[in-house]
Amino acid sequence: MISARMRRPVKVLLVSGATLAVAVLSAGCGTEKISVPKSSSLYAGAVLFSQRCGGCHTLYAAATHGSASNIRTRLVTNGPNFNVRCERPGTRVLYAIENGGFSGATMPQNIVVGKDAQEVALFVSTYAGRKAQLEEGQTPCEDLPIGPIPLASTSTTPTATTAAPTTTLAPTSTTLAAKPKKPAATAKKPAAKARKPAAKAKKPAAKAAPKVAAANGPKISSATIPGLGPVLVNAQGRALYIFEPDNDAKVTCVGGCAAIWPPASLPSGEKAAASGAVKQSLLGSDPNPSGGQVITYAGWPLYAYVADSAAGMASGEALNLNGGLWYVISTSGKVIKAKS
Repeated sequence: MISARMRRPVKVLLVSGATLAVAVLSAGCGTEKISVPKSSSLYAGAVLFSQRCGGCHTLYAAATHGSASNIRTRLVTNGPNFNVRCERPGTRVLYAIENGGFSGATMPQNIVVGKDAQEVALFVSTYAGRKAQLEEGQTPCEDLPIGPIPLASTSTTPTATTAAPTTTLAPTSTTLAAKPKKPAATAKKPAAKARKPAAKAKKPAAKAAPKVAAANGPKISSATIPGLGPVLVNAQGRALYIFEPDNDAKVTCVGGCAAIWPPASLPSGEKAAASGAVKQSLLGSDPNPSGGQVITYAGWPLYAYVADSAAGMASGEALNLNGGLWYVISTSGKVIKAKS
């Protein structure tokens, strides 16, 4: 039993202890003020990051402290510390948001979606890595390009494209089956006469098919980039790269890699068209493990780089990223591994 004389000191001590506990919990949950100005276009992304990601990640600009400071006390939900981890280009962050990180083990997919996801991706890529200790010769994160951050793509188009031929083929086969119903004796001569026109029709059909495919297929041309010479570019004038681990054989850049290095996709039934000094005979295609086909040149699958924000850039040249080295390729099919 506490005496009347002791009640007041004990009450003060209990209140002080409770206040201290609340303060410690508040600091641990990242309730400090967000340092991004409210007038900034990045403020909305900072607030969303604080609300949705603060429990797992640390980032000073959003006042969050979710990453483990000691590996021994690390929880399975502790994510990377973005104070020291660089996250550029922005499409890398957007990919992680949409796919539950790069392993998909703990982080839920689409924790924010649509415009909210874009705003979070832009905020993180802008502020991440600013407190990292740089090694000699290392480029600061804020000096690397963020690049464009697109909206999430949908997968409804491939389904519709696949279904269309099935619907078209069924009536065609029914019509062909109905033709032999004419009397056999009468049909023999017309059938024999019809063979010659059919044979003649084969040549025009063979000549017409490549023209349609070439006209409708993606255009691959060339552009001269200082220090590299004439290299392959896509229809937007962006440099095209080869991925050394592909080993001139198959597409290996998929998933998170393909979000940074978008493959030069070839629509079904089309053929890539050579322009200028590009050789049509060196153009081809390889299956993409993620679906569809990827345009190849001299056997190498081709990719763009999201950090090339304008035509005439080749910032991915000789870059060791996503599991291997990346190089541009000349119109002769030679991989360019060193600047001239």
